[in-house]
Amino acid sequence: MPRRPSAADAATPNPLISPPLISNDRLQHLYRTLLRTRLLRQSNRLKGAAPLVSREALVTGTVTHLEGGDTVMPVAGDRLAALARGHALRRVLAAAPLPGMLTSASTAEARFAIATGYATARQGTKHVVIAFSGPGITSLDDMRASLAYAAQHKLGIVFVIETAANADLSNAKHTEPLGIYGIPVDGNDVIAIYRVAQEAIHRARRGVGPTLIDCKPWPIASQPLTSKLDGPADPVRRLEQALERRDLPADRLKERTAAAFKKELSAASGKRR
Repeated sequence: MPRRPSAADAATPNPLISPPLISNDRLQHLYRTLLRTRLLRQSNRLKGAAPLVSREALVTGTVTHLEGGDTVMPVAGDRLAALARGHALRRVLAAAPLPGMLTSASTAEARFAIATGYATARQGTKHVVIAFSGPGITSLDDMRASLAYAAQHKLGIVFVIETAANADLSNAKHTEPLGIYGIPVDGNDVIAIYRVAQEAIHRARRGVGPTLIDCKPWPIASQPLTSKLDGPADPVRRLEQALERRDLPADRLKERTAAAFKKELSAASGKRR
């Protein structure tokens, strides 16, 4: 049986099987999207404990692959996916229905069920659905029916879950009984997520079936459950380092993107008054 790929495989080039290359333009697009979603999250001043994985990293690494006709099932109250999808900030903040965005539900079980039903209705079109679980997933039991149905019918859907480092729900012992392909990935590494999502979406478009992407803090062996998203774990800083390794001006790109976002946010806020 072939070895199940890991997040390390996604992040490290294999000398025999080279991973898809990300162009400089695409890398800069990922950075702009990541930074914009980070700024939106900060402007919303979301309350709660510091997450183990970055929501903006998840949506940037996955949603930026989508094409016209593809659809997102976001986490309830989360506007980041709509922004990453390319919708104008003023429309995102208006909280009105948006093309390519499903109306969310309060639980991961309900979100996955709705997204699976939508993917069933779209079967045969080569359009893809991405569904997000939200944080704190410790078991697949509540989502088992949707995952098994999607696998049985080879639906064009990608399920993205957020788990703790010690909850390996993409392990074969969890996924094989459901017939679904699962892969873990560093939930704070946009490039690793992007590469894993690229393959998952390609499989979905070809009618091969769904994928379960298990986003978690990495590396598993050394990551304490109380980690915060700062320092080396910060996905924005990690992507800036990737830009710098290519001699791309990360500071200048950050300044321009932040200034443009601030102006767009001010205009959007003014129109809502």
